[in-house]
Amino acid sequence: MCTAESVLFLNLIPFPNPCPTEMKRRSLPALPLLLLGALTCVPGALSGEILGTVTGSVRDAETGAPLVNTNVYLSSTTIGTNTGPDGRYMLTNIPPGVFQIVASRVGHRVKSEFVHIDRTDTLHTDFALEPVTLQGEEVQVVAHVNREWRRLLKDFRRAFIGDGKNAPECTLLNPEVLDFRKERGTNVLIASTDSVLRIENRSLGYRLYARLGVFDWDVDIDRGKFVLYPRFESLPATDSAEERLWRANRLSSYRGSLKHFLCSLVAGNLEAEGFHVDSGTLAGLQSGISHPLSPGDYTLERVPDQRLWKLEFGTWLRVDYADESSRLKSYIELGSKPAILDAAGNLADPLCIEVVGDWTKYRVADLLPLD
Repeated sequence: MCTAESVLFLNLIPFPNPCPTEMKRRSLPALPLLLLGALTCVPGALSGEILGTVTGSVRDAETGAPLVNTNVYLSSTTIGTNTGPDGRYMLTNIPPGVFQIVASRVGHRVKSEFVHIDRTDTLHTDFALEPVTLQGEEVQVVAHVNREWRRLLKDFRRAFIGDGKNAPECTLLNPEVLDFRKERGTNVLIASTDSVLRIENRSLGYRLYARLGVFDWDVDIDRGKFVLYPRFESLPATDSAEERLWRANRLSSYRGSLKHFLCSLVAGNLEAEGFHVDSGTLAGLQSGISHPLSPGDYTLERVPDQRLWKLEFGTWLRVDYADESSRLKSYIELGSKPAILDAAGNLADPLCIEVVGDWTKYRVADLLPLD
């Protein structure tokens, strides 16, 4: 079992109108937030398999005292609970897969670990949460009451929520809990909060409760990184028509996404699902010098004794997607290690793939739960 903080930094670097030579020179990671979270093999649960359990306790790292009412949940899912008076918790009905389990409490630093559930597993995971300490003097805090804070909130919303079709109906319900800072001598916006962010997405029918781990964003060039630990809760529909609309919007958000692409790649039905993939250099793909993806361009192998796959490819891929409602074009490159994914298209390490193009627009407004 390993801690998860080191694999959750997302570098979002959108290129709205990329220049081939510029993109070749600046081929930096740009991951859609949609992929934040660990793997979850939902199809196994739906087939009637016995589900797993995780138990444990949460204590203060300095005093050793049990921490009551700590939120413990599987990131990017609807599975979660609170600790009791003795600091203990239990998560049940977990389908087989690899998950990121998060312990979050106001006044303490969020902590997470990976757990691997295999059929009837009952795992035990304890957490020791460190109390939050005050920020140093490297940054300048911007007070809530002034005009500058309101301006920075607007910048934060644009970067955090995104600008896709779901964004207009995605609302940050408690922005007042955010502190904004500026790195001295730069226009890098740093956002932090000791509270849980509450986000309501009326387009997809979810409410998110999320701890913000890191948010660093260069406003001038619209690039940066943020870490989010979200828990989902389904909103009650006002009527059957709204429920149908949410289902349609969720499907629309999934269709053409990186997760949809990876799921189709594992299933071997890219073309049937609306994807066309070309291989080559980034500059070549931008200028039309490329060739259609062939079996020799990549390897996809089942990980022994696990419901996971290992994906490797050595060049950039251009992924075109088209259906009756959208046309998307994105570019991906694999980092120094293979991508490990499940049949649903969830990545164990989102940073293993670099993304440029339409997929970088997928932010919090487009988040869907893994389960």
